[in-house]
Amino acid sequence: MEAVLRESLNRQNGNRVDLLRVLLTVGIVCRHATMTDLAVSTSAFDAITQGIIWLTEVCVPLFYVISGYLYFRNAPQDPQPRWFLDKYKSRFFSLVIPYLIANVIAWGCYYFALKAVPSMVSGFFGDNWKDPVFVFWTGPVNMSLWFIRELILVVLVSPLIFLLVRYLRWWGVLALGVLWVCKIGPAPLFFFSLGACEGIWKIAPVERWLMAPSRVDTRSRAWTYFVYLYHYLLIVGVKKGLVMVLHPQGTLALVGIYLLSVVLVLGVLTVVYGLMRSVTPGVTRVIVGGK
Repeated sequence: MEAVLRESLNRQNGNRVDLLRVLLTVGIVCRHATMTDLAVSTSAFDAITQGIIWLTEVCVPLFYVISGYLYFRNAPQDPQPRWFLDKYKSRFFSLVIPYLIANVIAWGCYYFALKAVPSMVSGFFGDNWKDPVFVFWTGPVNMSLWFIRELILVVLVSPLIFLLVRYLRWWGVLALGVLWVCKIGPAPLFFFSLGACEGIWKIAPVERWLMAPSRVDTRSRAWTYFVYLYHYLLIVGVKKGLVMVLHPQGTLALVGIYLLSVVLVLGVLTVVYGLMRSVTPGVTRVIVGGK
């Protein structure tokens, strides 16, 4: 009873950015669960899959926008180099360390799977995964973490983004958008800068909406990060396991496998995160970047 009371007292409702984080994280899990190559598909299921992919297309871009907004929301009018150095230090602990830990865990899972069931993963990464700089150059072992790798790179050029937004305002962001549409400039740079522009200049209605209170607990920030970091590896295993056991035939069975995969992944990760937070709070805090 005392633990429940203490838990309720620690609850603190966040804002609509926290609500967006939860919705976008669930959306990304739903998107990555659409792996139709694991079973015989149908035209109807393919159409459903394409619809889910289309609906969740906004998730990653919006995460970049939110990241840029929060990064610059409290920036001084004329930030000094020290301000950016502090940001670099903060993002090293909140991005780089969780990214490396998640990739080491993925590397271990991949290595074990390669030894135990080589037919399942053989040739998936070729020999590139053995390269020490693989996760920074070619791509993360946990493939869904490419978002964080790109975000790390964008953060490195954040002083230039600030200058662009500070002096060119929305015109500078518009130019990046044109480059992105023309497939010249990278999407992360455009969307992060779009959020940075809102964070620096603050359109009042948008600012009020984003900072309006929501019923989402602020502790969801750590949960969403944990789910994002580790959902992809679990999805692959869960989906393959369900297909092997249930042998789905027909559209309804495939939809059932898909929905069950999403529910199981979110449920398992929620339970694992809750246990880790209770048993090893310090380690868990490092894993989720101090959130």
